[in-house]
Amino acid sequence: MSDIVPVIGGALEKTGAVIVGAVRFGIVVAQLTAASATMMGLSYQVRSTFRYVEDCATSVGRLADQAAALQVDQSTVNEHREASTVMRSCLAEAEAMAVECEEMSTLFHETADAHIADYGSVADAANNMPDGIEMADRQFYSNR
Repeated sequence: MSDIVPVIGGALEKTGAVIVGAVRFGIVVAQLTAASATMMGLSYQVRSTFRYVEDCATSVGRLADQAAALQVDQSTVNEHREASTVMRSCLAEAEAMAVECEEMSTLFHETADAHIADYGSVADAANNMPDGIEMADRQFYSNR
């Protein structure tokens, strides 16, 4: 076993810290942006799904009316009307959920913008430091 142990120090270590910091900044912004898009997509999906459910409720209601007009037994007619009512009762909750998803999307987007506003200039400065100028220790920037 050799007594020679590679040591990373100086400019190489500082460059690595700058790269890691820039990557973390970029990852946080990308994750917040992706979360915003995902929540907006979920809102759209919830509304689309429940538009379908609303159409089904209308269709089942029409079937109940048609069954009643054809003098189908009352329990069958009632079951159809109850199914239609249950489907419609979910719509208000679904809309509330879609609105919450949109609000979360907005909050994720605003958080990404705030993160860029708070740390973007630091990340840019770190990425564009002239050769020979060493970056301060990461801890200096961690509680900015």
